[in-house]
Amino acid sequence: MLRLRIALASFVLAVLAVSARATTVSIDSKAASATLTALQNPKLTRQESLAIAEMRGNQGVLRKAHEFKVGVTTQSFADALFDAAHGIAPHNKEEAYFLFDMIKPKAPALLKLVDEIQQSPERFQQPIQSRVAEFSPVDLQLPLEGYIVAAGDGGGYAFGSTDFYLNIGIMDELIVARTTIAHELYHAVQGAFAKESGRVGDLPDLTGMSSERQSCLKTKQLFTNLYEEGSALYVEDITLLQQAQSSIGKRQEADLTDGIKHVSTSVSLLEMSVIALNAAHPMAYDDVYDVGFYGHGVLYNFGYVIALGIAEKDGPQGLAKYLKLPPEKFVLRYTQLKQYGRDKQHPALGAETLRAAQSLPRFCPK
Repeated sequence: MLRLRIALASFVLAVLAVSARATTVSIDSKAASATLTALQNPKLTRQESLAIAEMRGNQGVLRKAHEFKVGVTTQSFADALFDAAHGIAPHNKEEAYFLFDMIKPKAPALLKLVDEIQQSPERFQQPIQSRVAEFSPVDLQLPLEGYIVAAGDGGGYAFGSTDFYLNIGIMDELIVARTTIAHELYHAVQGAFAKESGRVGDLPDLTGMSSERQSCLKTKQLFTNLYEEGSALYVEDITLLQQAQSSIGKRQEADLTDGIKHVSTSVSLLEMSVIALNAAHPMAYDDVYDVGFYGHGVLYNFGYVIALGIAEKDGPQGLAKYLKLPPEKFVLRYTQLKQYGRDKQHPALGAETLRAAQSLPRFCPK
């Protein structure tokens, strides 16, 4: 029978719970435990596979796949899990998306990682809660929900709301899991303030929309992604990746070190992105996003440099205030830093980027 490891299935962290704060974070590991246990069960039934696919955490895996434009369903998750448990290769690209063939050999080690996460609060939960609290409003009262999963692409993700996900199928080392959770937890905090700040999440249907409004929304979304990823990258504390021993951790550390060293490339790409989104025949936002934020995440690097500069100058609460401000204010604060434009690590913005940041309204016109 399928063992769900109920005793180790979930845990609750009292995160940011200092003084009068009432923010709590629940992190549910049931989906990861059930998936990893199922992969080692050659007697797994289709009914059991479907029940695992329907778990809340695994529904987040499907939602992330849809962002990647992969047409997976609850049933295709269940079919892929069943096949992997029985040693059957994926039948199609939708089943292959879940990466169960890659995850299955690591399942025993990953279950131990889940145990370690739950049993080592001083190495995992406590540092995360302290770090995120430092860059959050002191009066924050918010219920946040995290899910540990073991399926699909994407190491960690959030959807602009108060839920967030860690995929240990990819982020398979404690220190990498810790930085990823901190990053995604901060995205969940950002999501709580997204509407009032004037940031833009998913674009609405652009059909029939004026070119002026389209340009405004697309440019604001670009600055939104720059702020959200850059500040979350700073809050996760990427210096911890120097301790990584896993291939994913070493790759992340090398990519970020090199990207920040060559941050002028990010500034150039940002300028080209602004121009492309505001051209007479503008590019689709998804195409711009794919180049800037997927793969090596070139624009993450410049967002990090901005966040670093603000935090060093204005302190943690100085960075926290941008949770409630339009994203272009984050960009403009960078231009006020003493180092701005004076060295290779603080390159000046392109003319169109600066113009856009200075001219965007808090909320785009209807």
